[in-house]
Amino acid sequence: MDAYKLTGSKRKLVMWYKIRELKSKGLTNRQTARELGLHRDTVAKYLKMSLSEFEASESYKRMFVHKLDPYEDFVYRSLDAHSYLSASQIYDWLREEYPDLPQVNVKTVFNYVKYIRAKYGISKQEDEPRQYEKVVETPYGEYAQVDFGEFWMLRDNESRVKVYFFAMVMCRSRKKYVYFSRSPFTSALAVYAHELAFAYYGGKSQKIIYDQDRVFIKDENLGDVLLTDTFRRFVTSEHFECIFCRKSDPESKGKIENVVQYVKKNFLRGRTFIDIDDLNSKGLAWLARTANGLPHSGTKTVPDKAFVIEKRHLLPYHGTPMKPADTVKEYVVRKDNTICYKGNFYSVPTGTYQNGGAVVWADSDSGHLQIYDRESGKQIADHPLSMDKGQFIQDKSHLRVRTPNRDEMESKIMECMSYDRLAALWLENLYREKPRYYRLNLKCLEREIESYPVDAMHKAFGICLDRGLYNAKELLSVCSRYARRIEIPLRPLNNNELSSLPDCAREMPDKTDINIYNTLFQ
Repeated sequence: MDAYKLTGSKRKLVMWYKIRELKSKGLTNRQTARELGLHRDTVAKYLKMSLSEFEASESYKRMFVHKLDPYEDFVYRSLDAHSYLSASQIYDWLREEYPDLPQVNVKTVFNYVKYIRAKYGISKQEDEPRQYEKVVETPYGEYAQVDFGEFWMLRDNESRVKVYFFAMVMCRSRKKYVYFSRSPFTSALAVYAHELAFAYYGGKSQKIIYDQDRVFIKDENLGDVLLTDTFRRFVTSEHFECIFCRKSDPESKGKIENVVQYVKKNFLRGRTFIDIDDLNSKGLAWLARTANGLPHSGTKTVPDKAFVIEKRHLLPYHGTPMKPADTVKEYVVRKDNTICYKGNFYSVPTGTYQNGGAVVWADSDSGHLQIYDRESGKQIADHPLSMDKGQFIQDKSHLRVRTPNRDEMESKIMECMSYDRLAALWLENLYREKPRYYRLNLKCLEREIESYPVDAMHKAFGICLDRGLYNAKELLSVCSRYARRIEIPLRPLNNNELSSLPDCAREMPDKTDINIYNTLFQ
């Protein structure tokens, strides 16, 4: 039996039995509440009552109606035709269709839409889930995948340090490689990590799959990518093919995504940081012992053993890994949120400078200066390099977001008040009485004025002028008290709408005579 199709006491009685039934099946109060759409306190209260106690309780006798019950038919028809609609959209449609809709909280509309969905069995239509197919194993030596990761580690003194790592995996054998760094990866450092991986594997795959990372590409236009100068020279010299995933589509290289999580959760988690050389040494031992030495959960083969076959199909690597000079250096952020780099000043986002100073990393490549946050490792600025001296290179997006000026705020307030003369007079007096705090009062009033009816604001401006009150918060307080007294009449319903109303919408709640309370408190 569907309790939502019942009304009044019958529905509550069904709920009481349903709660008992679910409890007998071993569900907790929270699970029962979630299953029935009730609050867990209601479930606990119903469980404490016997049937006779429940029928004698006020909960059983009391009748509630929804504020939006007169509009049930409209809400139902809207959801029935478009099940994907949100409560916010329903609220907007209600206000559009019924200009005299009573003022209700958005949460009230949300709860009512939820009630209508449950009553009529209208589930919200979700986006169609992405469909996956198991991919056939690629030929030996054809593909590898690359990605980066970062992880916070603890030192012996309980301080935290962030480490960055480069990971590569051979797609067929699943043999993995990982290289750790204390600084974010630049193009030069990423090339060095590639060469370490090629030396570790004893060769390289024909194609390598990447994300569209800034260390590899400058720009992308519908699949056409422009590589950074450093990485382009490396790819040209090593003769392998780069394949870049579409933006925001990491699942297209799921093997390396799993490796990144594997490094974080199986190797780094719970490990104490000593220094970066120690971490790389232990990382290689972990690769041999665990990551490449134990059977892979998907292929059921040991990566090291499967790699014996794949190695025969790799392209040769004859180079020698050469660690680049430390191009990523620390720079102190000045008070004006700039850094000085080779005689020029480059902007960083306003707020980067903190009391006591702040430090960022900076690196130049392909005619650009990249600036990184030292704590998160995220790139916070990218400037074209200047060959002159004493220049100020600024990114306009780094400037502080400017607040509206006085004229703009005044115009907005007057527009909201339909250029009411009382509002104009109050603002004029406010400026004369409190010129130093005029802007703060405007800001407070501008933020809240749209929340109140115009007639209530008009009345509040008049009251404040009479009393000499020139404070935005006091004005809004007067308006709030007056707005509660305004009764907004409901639009009379026509005969067709009346016939579609449920019985409970026509019922009126009982009113207790005040004399009863007088006799009780004598």
